[in-house]
Amino acid sequence: MEKINVRNMKHYHSLPAFMMILMLAWSCGEKDNLDPLGEWSMTAPVLATPQAGTDIILDESTPSAKYKFEWQAAVTSNRFVVQYTYLLVPAGSTDYLNPLLSVTPANSGRNNFIEITADQVDYALWVKCYPPGAKVNLTWVVIAKVIDRTETVTQNIAFTRFETERIPPALYLYGTGTEAGDDLAHATRLRARKNADGELTGIYDVYTTLTQGGTYQFRDLPNAASKLFGGESGTIAGCGPAIIAPEATGVYRIVVNLETNEYELLPIEKWSLVGDAVEGGWGGDVPLPYKGNGVWEGKINFVNAANFIFRANGDWGYIIKRIQGTANAANTGGRVIMESEAGDAGVTFQDVPAPLSGMHTVTLNLSADGYTYLLVSDVPTPDPVAVIGESPNPNGDQVGGNFDFGEYDTPDQLFLVHNGTAVAELTKNGNIFESGKFLALEASKTYIVNSASDGSGTTYNELTDDGSIAVARDQAYQITVNFETGKLIWKYRNIKLFHWDDAGGGWDARQEIVMTYEHPYTFKVAGASLSAGFDSKFNSPWEVQFGTGDMTLTGTMTNGGPNYKGIVSSGTYNATIVISDTYESCTYTFVKL
Repeated sequence: MEKINVRNMKHYHSLPAFMMILMLAWSCGEKDNLDPLGEWSMTAPVLATPQAGTDIILDESTPSAKYKFEWQAAVTSNRFVVQYTYLLVPAGSTDYLNPLLSVTPANSGRNNFIEITADQVDYALWVKCYPPGAKVNLTWVVIAKVIDRTETVTQNIAFTRFETERIPPALYLYGTGTEAGDDLAHATRLRARKNADGELTGIYDVYTTLTQGGTYQFRDLPNAASKLFGGESGTIAGCGPAIIAPEATGVYRIVVNLETNEYELLPIEKWSLVGDAVEGGWGGDVPLPYKGNGVWEGKINFVNAANFIFRANGDWGYIIKRIQGTANAANTGGRVIMESEAGDAGVTFQDVPAPLSGMHTVTLNLSADGYTYLLVSDVPTPDPVAVIGESPNPNGDQVGGNFDFGEYDTPDQLFLVHNGTAVAELTKNGNIFESGKFLALEASKTYIVNSASDGSGTTYNELTDDGSIAVARDQAYQITVNFETGKLIWKYRNIKLFHWDDAGGGWDARQEIVMTYEHPYTFKVAGASLSAGFDSKFNSPWEVQFGTGDMTLTGTMTNGGPNYKGIVSSGTYNATIVISDTYESCTYTFVKL
């Protein structure tokens, strides 16, 4: 008779038996969680505060003020978790899929209260185009949800919007007729213009291609919950219809003005370079190809190291110049602005310099990040030389440059020395030494920077065997020696005689007569044709503006002084000024020939 191994049999059946016992125990302990949905109950939440009919006036002076909405929790007959959603909808609306505002309470929706700010509510009402200062009757809604069962409770409330209409910090362009298409995630941001105080003006612009047959609209954020702007025939409004693109596909500048509720289109046939730096000079026109997204870029041959500007459509009413003081270290890029906008923006501008002749890649970026330009030369970079005043654009208003003199420990004192005699002691500020004043240097001499006033100390310059520094041209130079970067930085100023009919509004037709520098500190112009009654100033735009209220033909002018009106007889004049080494003042002489 066959024997049965009881030990092995018990071991084989122990795991299923154990699992059955566990399942029975679990089902008894968690019976409620396995009950069919119809066998458990759920009560509705009870709205507590604010009470029905509450009227809240939103105060724009305290946009972060919080309003708390509370309710008594919904209760289930089992241990299921209840999650809540808070909504704001128009009074009486049951469209809970498209609320004015939706908030999920903290703790993954389990908390029985939420807090919203005055700014959140006002923004939600603004998005739906309720006017400023309007009282809006609403319903606040709490939806309690467990699995697929919900309980909804509502209560009336009213909010009064901020008194001042909102100006969005940005606008975004999208639509079937735009470069970005109608996908909001790829909408194109417009540039928001600001005034001289840095405040939003409510005016926005963008350069883009518009395609015939398509449409376009604007939103304050690139998402569907943001405020929509549309319109027609040059009028724009919140919640307005999609705008039909022009009949001619092309590049346009779109300007949106939310202060006047208007928009305008300017077809852009081309952005071009015009000026002494390019072929044809100021009578020429060298266009840049459009790349898209508000960027024009192309290869341009600079025939001279001179100035130019950007001009649209060959029209002098649409010109772009560089914003004063924004040039990069190499003077090959910076921020630019439409000349017609500069006054409102509180900035001064100047022509754009081309530091080198030859072929360059020129980029004009008119995107929302800020108008900029960049020049990248195809000309090989020359070996460094120790020369002060060497510039491809020597006749610019403010001319500067630098060269690397080497790595040294910072000395305690530093002098600019010629032939054993100190020309100036430079003032120390950390690792930087500065002349402060403008030093009259001569091209016929060489100089050194040395730790001793007689040149017997350490000379700092690795570019020449004896450490000597040449000067390219006689001028008054401001010198900075930076031991942290190992650079000697120099700059000088050219002076122009400005002469114009101020009373007749003739600023745009002004003469800008370049003066010739003579050592030391002297600028001259010969044979200038000047008109009686016109205003005059000696300028290095725009840091130096010498003027005086004196009517005599010789005297003293101060930087920032009034326009000079002393030319009372038309004719040909020689003019001379001798500047102070700080450019704070000058003596002047006019001699009629």
